[in-house]
Amino acid sequence: MATKLVYLSLYTIGLAIITWISSKRETEGEYVNAGKDLSWTDSAWTTFASLLTGYNFVLGVTFSYLYGFWYLMAFVGAGIAFVTLYFFYKERLAPLQKSHDLLSIGDYFGLAYGARSKALVNGILILGLLLFLVLQMFVNTRLFAGLLGIGKISALLATTGVVGIYLWFGGFKASVKTDIFQGILMLPILLTIFVFPMNFTAKNIGTALDPSQFWFAVGIALLQFFSLMGQAESFQRIFASEDAKALKKGMIASFILLSLVAGAIAYLGINFKLGGITGNPSDLFTDKVLGALPEWLSSMLVVSLIAAFMGTIDSSAFALGILLARAGNPGNREIVSRTRFFMLGGIALAAASSLWLSSFLAPAFALISLISVVGAALLASFLFDMDKLEMETFLAVGTATFIAGIVFKFVTDNPLSSLIPIGAAFAALETLRIIRKIS
Repeated sequence: MATKLVYLSLYTIGLAIITWISSKRETEGEYVNAGKDLSWTDSAWTTFASLLTGYNFVLGVTFSYLYGFWYLMAFVGAGIAFVTLYFFYKERLAPLQKSHDLLSIGDYFGLAYGARSKALVNGILILGLLLFLVLQMFVNTRLFAGLLGIGKISALLATTGVVGIYLWFGGFKASVKTDIFQGILMLPILLTIFVFPMNFTAKNIGTALDPSQFWFAVGIALLQFFSLMGQAESFQRIFASEDAKALKKGMIASFILLSLVAGAIAYLGINFKLGGITGNPSDLFTDKVLGALPEWLSSMLVVSLIAAFMGTIDSSAFALGILLARAGNPGNREIVSRTRFFMLGGIALAAASSLWLSSFLAPAFALISLISVVGAALLASFLFDMDKLEMETFLAVGTATFIAGIVFKFVTDNPLSSLIPIGAAFAALETLRIIRKIS
């Protein structure tokens, strides 16, 4: 426990120093979007840290244990999303960014398809960000309470307090700089692959590639693709890049970092599966990984886990604050003050709501299903020549189907069921086009 406290103290001091440096002589533009001058190295680290959530550590080991090599299809979906996002930015967003103050993907929909489309997209993103914050707080507090031996309320207050303080003073610039720090702290997970004996052999390799899980793998890849295409946090970083070249290099580097860290996590789960390790799959990370490591490495991974959670909580909270603050087109100074209050309000609301949550997996897939509607709409706008009515129909039907899926329980923790709202949206788009051709 003493080792954990030492690492946690050093981590907290590091955050304090970064916050102080970030807030010193900071302009309104730097607070909101780092002055739209994000280098490729900053872009790589902040994208990596904001996308690699804390529950990737926990559930990544569990999912790779349950589904073997099929879990790696998530990397296929992520890779295709990164490539698509780059070309979308280069072809569609970069020209608009030169003449318009784009801060969120909702701004693009507003310019291309009108105010109603922007309102629909921003509404989906705000709801999605709130739900994501609730889920992060839920998993974070329960995990930290157990690992650090403190009460859940204490863990919740510590998390919200630390994130709220450095975002209040440092804004997006602090989020980026702390992401670099937190991203580096996630790398020790790579050391764990050298601790456990390798169980991969020619005889048992087939047990981790069950053909019956093929469609699960396809669903995971598609959900990863569409959800990354619609993430508000991703587009904040895209719009803050200094140019397309920096964005391209940053995305390549961040994908390499994601593959290394998430790949190591997947390796652990598959290795446990091939080794015949038994027990509750949900507890593999805490029991089989942390419990079997030397204290110095186990304590370091606890801090890595905290860094992963903080990196995604701050990104989501700031994205939420910006979306709400931009309503009504206020000036830069007013945006800063409004962002601060909406951001803290979102964190407080999510923290309080997380106390009423009883499970995690089903809400997580519901969140991905909702955000994927925006990602699918973005892809449709890139592939098809859509007008305002078609885009509004796509977004409205996708959202309505998602709501119906939650109410009538046909959107579940099955990845394929989470794709139903996207399928309904594309079907509505095609139906509208056919009707308009006939008439």
